[in-house]
Amino acid sequence: MLRLYIRLYIILALGLAGAIWLVNYTYDELLPEANETFNREAMRGPAYGLVEQLRPLPASAREARVRELQPYYGLRLDLVQRDELGLSQRERQLLADGQLVVRGDFMEFIATIDGGPQLLNIKLPEEPKWLYLWAYGLLGLSLAVVLYFWVRPHWRDLEHIRLAAQRFGNNDLSSRILLPRRSTVRALAGHFNQMAERIESLIANQRDLTNAVSHELRTPIARLSFELDQLKQQSDPRQRGELIADMYADLGELEEMVSELLTYASLERGATQVTRERIEAHSWLDSVIGSVALEAEAAGIQLSLRTCEVDFIEIEPRFMARAVINLLRNAIRYAERRVEVSLVKFGSGYEVRVCDDGPGVPEEGRSRIFQPFMRLDASRDRRTGGFGLGLALVQRVSQWHGGQVQVLDSEWGGASFRMTWAYAD
Repeated sequence: MLRLYIRLYIILALGLAGAIWLVNYTYDELLPEANETFNREAMRGPAYGLVEQLRPLPASAREARVRELQPYYGLRLDLVQRDELGLSQRERQLLADGQLVVRGDFMEFIATIDGGPQLLNIKLPEEPKWLYLWAYGLLGLSLAVVLYFWVRPHWRDLEHIRLAAQRFGNNDLSSRILLPRRSTVRALAGHFNQMAERIESLIANQRDLTNAVSHELRTPIARLSFELDQLKQQSDPRQRGELIADMYADLGELEEMVSELLTYASLERGATQVTRERIEAHSWLDSVIGSVALEAEAAGIQLSLRTCEVDFIEIEPRFMARAVINLLRNAIRYAERRVEVSLVKFGSGYEVRVCDDGPGVPEEGRSRIFQPFMRLDASRDRRTGGFGLGLALVQRVSQWHGGQVQVLDSEWGGASFRMTWAYAD
């Protein structure tokens, strides 16, 4: 705090001194006539009174009168001859007009008495230098006191931010800053808290992804290892072919998992730029449904488009198609007989609804199924397959489009996934 305080004090002191000098310079050098007129008018009354007392007297008697008057005036009074002063033409004209001549940084005034060679010289008393030192010292002390009470709360709040940043750097990711509302750096603390929350979320998500990927990869890798051992021992061509087909299936599972991971990771860290395009809604939705039609047919599920209420939509086609396909595959996996898709207007945006007649999603698990690698232990469990990334990817795509995704009950008792997104800006 001391270093900050001293630096600010020096800067403000120099700035104040420069401002005082600039005001004085402007007043004295750039506005001399106005300053001279002001001082002449201020001295005009006392000078008039003195001249009126000296004018009736002869020149030889005026010196004695000035000595008599001197104790009663806080001024230095002298009688001088006109030729001794070296008057300029302008000063001569001022005296001829009956006005005071102002000299010596407005500290000396010359007045004519009767128009003759004898003039009255009036000098203001000089201010003691200690008075200036005392005044500027008091000004500097006042500045120091005011600056201290201004710096102290700022330093205290900045120290809170420094300590929080230090704790955060020491792996205390829960470190946050709480400042009073009147703090001038409260906005900075708010941005720090947002950054800290985002970093903590990313690190936690990265840790969860790493743990989940390690767990998910273990199963297909173990199957591949087992199948390779069986392949070495198997001499029957038919059984060898079945083992090879199973190995290709496991490789396909690994490839699909890696693809899901890469897509999710790119959306999670913001590395992918989502650029919206204006496309025809019905044809786009038909192509998305067509991409999973064979899967639905193989599972004995009736997949249909219930309604499409909009003509055009503005989306990033590839990611949005991936999200809707994930919703459809999820519905096909759990449906009994049918799955329906709808695209409707919803508030200030659009909504895709994917409904099935499966077992539905328990209310206590509806907020968790959109987390990466999250599976429920009830009806929608591991036996249905998948990696637990599909719905997480749906949520990220929806968020990137300014929307959200939620799951409700469908009219048939199954699940109704509803993904919304806002109009493009």
